[in-house]
Amino acid sequence: MNRLGAWVMGLTLLAGAGVWSVNRTESDWVNRRIDASAGLRLASAHPITVAVVDTGILPQAALDGRRQSGYDFAAGSALPPHLINPHGTAVAGMVHSVDPAARILDVRLSDTAGQTTLRKAVDALRWAAGLEVAGVPLNPFPARVINASFVLKTVPHDGCVPAMQRAVNEILAHGSVIVVAAGNTNAPAWRNTPAGCRGVITVAATDTQDRRAPYSDWGAAIALSAPGGTRAEGVDVWWGQHRSERRGSSYAAPLVAGAASLLLAQHPEFTPAEVKAILQRSARPFSRGGCDPQHRAGCGAGVLDVAGALRSAASPLALGSVH
Repeated sequence: MNRLGAWVMGLTLLAGAGVWSVNRTESDWVNRRIDASAGLRLASAHPITVAVVDTGILPQAALDGRRQSGYDFAAGSALPPHLINPHGTAVAGMVHSVDPAARILDVRLSDTAGQTTLRKAVDALRWAAGLEVAGVPLNPFPARVINASFVLKTVPHDGCVPAMQRAVNEILAHGSVIVVAAGNTNAPAWRNTPAGCRGVITVAATDTQDRRAPYSDWGAAIALSAPGGTRAEGVDVWWGQHRSERRGSSYAAPLVAGAASLLLAQHPEFTPAEVKAILQRSARPFSRGGCDPQHRAGCGAGVLDVAGALRSAASPLALGSVH
């Protein structure tokens, strides 16, 4: 059996059509900050596939009917659920919380310790978009949106490495949007791969008051921000089969990926550059003039506004200033 078949056999992807079920008293602050209610009411004739390139997605009833088997770039065979890091499950849930109709494609990249290599990351992202990867079966579910909530630790932190930039350029030309977590080291995001790559949508993390979360990376590479939580008030996610409060730009990025999915579901003709421009143009301005007065480079165009993005996309002038 090849690795694709083993992965499918080993991880039965249960899926869920319902809204991501978390404690609403805990999660409402996230929904309020991004005005996600518009997406929950939206019916789409063109559900979008969103690839979660991460640690793998554990069986989760809330994703019933939406989860699709992908490829395991981290291991030569399928792993039992107790050996899978729950990070990818949490990320998938954040996508689903914004766009419940999206198909979630599981592309396992990182091992149980969250580690991977540049080569595997390039292959996983390209495969997720539907591009050919040597020795790997072609992806039967090409993703229009790819969420990459990881920062490569095995490459120099002095900007996007050329091999990743070449892959990003190819994926964007193929028509797939790439949403990336900024990083969690309170440092300039441009240093990171893939956060520092041109053309991706790099997302910083904010708190309940739209301020930069103290850990979040920042700077000119950031396209916009979204709630990522803090130690005082985290983001409520499914950590495997259990709810848990977490914090990190890892959970801000998939909120933006969900919004990108909604935009493409309504306007499948949009290019990655157009999706990025609409998300930035419709972002809600930071209160008090900025996300963090200590970092004048800022946190992008503002805070994700899902309803605002959908309104902006529906405007006859929506793409007037994109090109």
